[in-house]
Amino acid sequence: MNTQITINGSSQFYADLMDESKDINVNGAMMSKGYWNLIVSIRDLGLYEVGLKPNRNWKISHVKAYFGIKGTATQMREELKAIKDALTQG
Repeated sequence: MNTQITINGSSQFYADLMDESKDINVNGAMMSKGYWNLIVSIRDLGLYEVGLKPNRNWKISHVKAYFGIKGTATQMREELKAIKDALTQG
């Protein structure tokens, strides 16, 4: 399936993904802060889709602003999964 994935270059996600000084240690391996936030946000949107807030301060608008995307929770989750797949294949 050849769908084109676009990442908002002016988003905080892109800045965190590219900035190696913000890398974090996850189980002994270094991971970009942007990628960590991507996988956590996919999980959080899955919870939100079924009616659960991941924590009391969580807002979907924060996810939209961080990634620079729009849409429903389901649309956003699919878009973030596609970004994750594109990042892990390359």
